[in-house]
Amino acid sequence: MSSYGEPDHRTVPPPPPNPPTPPGSGGQPAWAWWVIGIVIPAIGIAVTLFSINDRDSDDSSTDNSAAQSQNPPATTGAQASGTPADNGGEEEAAPSKPVFGPADFSARAAYGDAGFLEFDTVPLQEFGQSTDGTDLALDATAVEPVDAEGTVGPLPAGSGEATEAECKDAIQKNSVSEVDLTPGTRFCLQTGEGRTASLRVLSAPVEGEGNVRFKVTVWDLPQ
Repeated sequence: MSSYGEPDHRTVPPPPPNPPTPPGSGGQPAWAWWVIGIVIPAIGIAVTLFSINDRDSDDSSTDNSAAQSQNPPATTGAQASGTPADNGGEEEAAPSKPVFGPADFSARAAYGDAGFLEFDTVPLQEFGQSTDGTDLALDATAVEPVDAEGTVGPLPAGSGEATEAECKDAIQKNSVSEVDLTPGTRFCLQTGEGRTASLRVLSAPVEGEGNVRFKVTVWDLPQ
């Protein structure tokens, strides 16, 4: 103990430390820590699943590409053979080239042995009597126009020349054994060797004997 009037030099103990602040009494609330503890693992799981799915998708795409390269799509028989697909219609034959004409040709129609015509030769020929090659015979009459006798396919009268296709159609569908020869008359015939000929009358006697002038086209044999 100090004497009266002297200061007291005894050591005073320090104050005790403050107790730790429990969660929820200050700083972040307790529920925030719970949320953080749940969210962080959830994010990690999501990242892991995304990586796995992405890898599986890449593997699947690679497998599909490899399969397609090893097994190309099958082609149809027409494409594989390099031939065009059948369109359901028949291909039309190319038209033949003329071996004569269109050009003028004159022949005489008379009584008796005259006016037997052959169209398989170039130039065309006229004989005084029927032969194995006769394709058309001109028959003069006293009071009527000259007849052309043979297997012919008549066409409508006109000033134009028929095509080979028109002639073939006329011979096949409308063949007759004779036709009167007047200016503008058109008809077709098939020769003994199989050629197609078109004839258009330019002039002819009204009756009796006389010369008949034609415009003639003869097409070659089909190839």
